[in-house]
Amino acid sequence: MIRWFRRRSLPLVLRLALTLLLITGIAMSLLTAASFLSVRNYEVQRRIGNLAQEADFYAAFAEQLIAGNGNLLAVTPILVQRSVGQGDTAVRVFGSAGQLFGGSGSSAPFPSRSASQLLPTRVPLLLVSEAADRRYAARAITWQDRVVGVVEVSQTTEEELRLELLLRRAFGQATIIATLAAIIGAIIVARWLARLISGLRVAAANIAAGDLKARAVERGPHEFVVLTQAVNTMADQLAERLARIEEQSAAQQRFYRDVSHELRTPLMALGGYLENIEDAPPGAEQERALQSMQREVARLGRLADELLRAESAPQLQIGPLEALDLGAQIGETIANLQGRAQRGGVSLRAELPPSPVLVAGDRDRLKQALLNLLDNALRSTPPGGAILVQLAAGDPVTIDVRDTGPGIPPELQTAVWQRGVRGADGGSGLGLAIVRSVLEAHHGQALLLPSAHGAHFQLQLPPLAAQPTMQA
Repeated sequence: MIRWFRRRSLPLVLRLALTLLLITGIAMSLLTAASFLSVRNYEVQRRIGNLAQEADFYAAFAEQLIAGNGNLLAVTPILVQRSVGQGDTAVRVFGSAGQLFGGSGSSAPFPSRSASQLLPTRVPLLLVSEAADRRYAARAITWQDRVVGVVEVSQTTEEELRLELLLRRAFGQATIIATLAAIIGAIIVARWLARLISGLRVAAANIAAGDLKARAVERGPHEFVVLTQAVNTMADQLAERLARIEEQSAAQQRFYRDVSHELRTPLMALGGYLENIEDAPPGAEQERALQSMQREVARLGRLADELLRAESAPQLQIGPLEALDLGAQIGETIANLQGRAQRGGVSLRAELPPSPVLVAGDRDRLKQALLNLLDNALRSTPPGGAILVQLAAGDPVTIDVRDTGPGIPPELQTAVWQRGVRGADGGSGLGLAIVRSVLEAHHGQALLLPSAHGAHFQLQLPPLAAQPTMQA
């Protein structure tokens, strides 16, 4: 039976309903049986008690009648004609030797078992006379401290049988009605519990499938609410841990992109110097290019050290500040990229003031910003185009970079400084973001200005006198 209830092929509602109905049926059967036995026993004890009281009355009445002469036989007709109990009560009077003096109702000549036990003379068991459908009670009749007879009172048990039949019918009807009510109640409760379990199961399945926003409704019994809260708490913790994992993954990806871009800048500069060496005749020009390459290799080493020291995704590190001549640095950067520009058919030139323009900054980082900005301009400017770099002293010091490329689409102009935003020319989407970070680290700013043709970027830096003291 238990295995049948555990069969997985049965619907959950049916299994719950049958389980509740079985438990309710067992409890109802026990309650019905207990109630039936209690009522029947109460009625039997009541009738036994009444019969005993009637026997006491007849014995006392008989003792009053024989109080003068002790002649029980003479008073027997009066005694048996006295009606005390119900209509089915029968009275018999026996002498001390067990002889029948008279009686009403039953005319059997021999006493019952209860009467024979009270007689002074033992009556043989074979002579005991009792009807199967009657109940007996007897009391001794005494005169002058000796037993002169016994009065016996009996009642039929048919009334008890009729009452038992009525009780069986009543309890049977009540059982049928209660069973129907239990079936309906079991189905209602089973469907309610099944909906709660189904809701929790669906939420758990959705969470297992990756929908960490799925939650089970917290309702129902206290234990079920506690279970639902545990599932929801587990989903919250999973979502939080997954978010941390995604953040770590995104930080790792940013780290690799930044490392790639950081290393690409000095490598690009080295490539430019190599191109210049190929184009330049032997002599001083090649020597200057080799010296610049040595500086780029040293910068590459410092950059690698910074990346290796980073404990997590690298943040922009600013080295020791020094007084820099922006004109000289722009000229060096233009010279580095000149060979690449010529091969691409692009005119790359700079307009610099005659006197030095000094700022306090990190030489490597500012060169990185200039290289990134000019690299974007070279990639976006078609052959026959031009790139112009203008330096102007003042407060702030400005570096304007103009090209004759297609320009920045309007939908990208506000997002062009963000990481991962790529233009039509491709790229990693990090160059302009690094440019802005470098300028902000130097208390400056990088701007995209309106332009009728191509793109116009402007870098603003505080002059040397206005530059606040910065620590590495």
